[in-house]
Amino acid sequence: MTLSTLEKDYVNLSPSQKDYFEHLANDSENSEPIDYFEKVPADLRSDPTMVEQYLNGDPELGTADRDWSHVESKANGGSNEADNGFFEDQSVNRSRGADNTTAEEVFQAAEQSEEDTQTILESADEVADFTSWAFAAEAFASVGEFAVDAFAPVVGGALAGKAVADRCTSTKDKLGYGSIASGATVGFLVTPVGQLCVAGYVGYKLFKRGSKLYNKHFSTAPIPADL
Repeated sequence: MTLSTLEKDYVNLSPSQKDYFEHLANDSENSEPIDYFEKVPADLRSDPTMVEQYLNGDPELGTADRDWSHVESKANGGSNEADNGFFEDQSVNRSRGADNTTAEEVFQAAEQSEEDTQTILESADEVADFTSWAFAAEAFASVGEFAVDAFAPVVGGALAGKAVADRCTSTKDKLGYGSIASGATVGFLVTPVGQLCVAGYVGYKLFKRGSKLYNKHFSTAPIPADL
């Protein structure tokens, strides 16, 4: 039997997360644990870490710690079925007490859910950015010699040849001057000076990317009051 995307995502949850959804389904008559899991935004379900950040909150991201909220409260005869609830900021849910949830409150919870989902997704992208930059820096440090010696001259020569050829009008000139420019560029880039130029450029690009990430996340951080 082929599993649906929802079922595959549920299978990949941590044991404690599955226990939580099973707990929610224990007092229902018709709902399965996966029915409650389906209330987690679809964009987050494939990653247990993001599911955790959505349900239990993340102080660093500012996402809410969530409860399972009943639309019609249990005190007013509401059921424990999945179609009578949604995930909501814990403080809002608990301050409501035994009252039913209003349409406005459902709307506000949906808005906050969308905001938190976007925050979590953006955080995951930024982590990927940092990881990619760190990997690139490490790769440059470890195999940069190969890249400079073998790869850069080929790419540089091709780019130079194309740049010159694009400025020529006749096919003869494109082939002739383009080839000359390409060969000259390759010849320069295989020299010690040419390799130094390539290494400097690649290092500059990595430094520029790393600086951009640092400035985005740390340069505006507040200074502790006791310093």
